[in-house]
Amino acid sequence: PERKPDTRDHKSLVREEDSFSMDALAQTAWIDCDKIDELLNVRIKVIVCVDGSSQASCAFDWVLRGFAQNDRETELRIVHYYDEAKEYLPPKWRKAAIEMDCETKCTSYLVTRRYNISCKQRTPGIKIGTELCKDIKEYGASFLAMGFQGRKGKDKHLIGSNVLEVMQDGKCSCIIFKESNPSLLPIGRPAKIVVSTGLNPAATKAFVDALRLSRPGDEIHVVYIRPYLESAERESEVTETIRSKYEGFFDGMKDAASWPTGKMTKFGDRNVKLVFAPQGINEGIAQALVRYSRNHDADFVMVGTNALRGEKGKPPLGSVSLQIVMLFDGNCVVSSFNPDTDSTLQAKK
Repeated sequence: PERKPDTRDHKSLVREEDSFSMDALAQTAWIDCDKIDELLNVRIKVIVCVDGSSQASCAFDWVLRGFAQNDRETELRIVHYYDEAKEYLPPKWRKAAIEMDCETKCTSYLVTRRYNISCKQRTPGIKIGTELCKDIKEYGASFLAMGFQGRKGKDKHLIGSNVLEVMQDGKCSCIIFKESNPSLLPIGRPAKIVVSTGLNPAATKAFVDALRLSRPGDEIHVVYIRPYLESAERESEVTETIRSKYEGFFDGMKDAASWPTGKMTKFGDRNVKLVFAPQGINEGIAQALVRYSRNHDADFVMVGTNALRGEKGKPPLGSVSLQIVMLFDGNCVVSSFNPDTDSTLQAKK
């Protein structure tokens, strides 16, 4: 049938479209409070991939000597894939040396029941990233920590195929260590964590993961990049919604009566704040977030991603999140949000 012309004026259409988009954003802006409580209180299982590189060693040291010492229920699985054909590798990159180093360190910091060391021979033709995805599923890991050595020259910011495969198919949050100097790790001092946020459940999951990975006294800056044309005196509906959202979180961390179960107060000893960082002229959101992180000497930058992007034929990260991970020189955490298991319901106050 012939389509009738729309007689509504332009302003009415804009108002209706804005109202619809804001309602849709508000509905997807939260993870249910019960789900947050579940995530914050479930036993954390971490896989650490070691390969002899300085970056992987830093990942192992931080998880073992830092994170695992705060949460005494955390379980570790240390995984190393070796190739016997690579006899040319230096001794510290070989199976025997890596296995001995991991065993020595683990026995110094953990009781036996809290860790497992697995050294497996690499299967020809199968990527290590594929093997790690199998380990994640088998172990039920919450996080996977791995080193990223980077490349040289103009390709230095490109992410390696193993990291990308884990982010796309692993369906668990990925801690990417770029730091190679163990003396710079946040061990024995408060960590500085920057969380990139917005009105989407994956960003909320990144904040929840920041709480899970943090220790008492750590600084967590939840950063929203305010658009260049948005005035600080006249906030947009998106900005107001984000402010209200995190005020609810922070109130729950300070006062048990402000959260349905009162369980958020266990994180009240973290130093958290919401930051509306301005976007510079001719500057993208990713560049602004990275600039803020560098200026505040962040140890970790956290971004969220939908775990099902790969199944929909999309890259594992959205363009902004991917740029942040590529541009930031330090360690990054890609927080995996799975719509199939992490319910997105309106938070109850």
